Amino acid sequence: MEFTTTEIAAMRKELMVNAFSSLVRQMPMGKTQAYEVIAEHLNISYSTVLNMPQKGVSEKHARKLPEIAQRFEILMYPYQFVPTDVICRSWLEHAYQNDKGKQIHKHIFGHWERDMTRVKVREAA
Repeated sequence: MEFTTTEIAAMRKELMVNAFSSLVRQMPMGKTQAYEVIAEHLNISYSTVLNMPQKGVSEKHARKLPEIAQRFEILMYPYQFVPTDVICRSWLEHAYQNDKGKQIHKHIFGHWERDMTRVKVREAA
């Protein structure tokens, strides 16, 4: 299956945001304190960290997040915070199989550059 660079970039951003949210959930403290720890470690403002779940994590900052995970003995790896093209394509393939033939509001991935309602769904034999 061929995916556009826009679809790959959107999936990468989605995976980066999910990894960030997962890290915050697993940190042994409240969300506010976790954001403070992350802001201090990345040497950025607290408000920048507050926007990460919505706007995404820059690649520069995502590369430093595994250090925080390691500090709290959380098993998260660099490829989760900065997914490769292969990982993004794999997730896109999964989303494609799930979304094809469905209405837009039922998609698990909301950034398709094609009309998924026109994709034919093959019935299992």
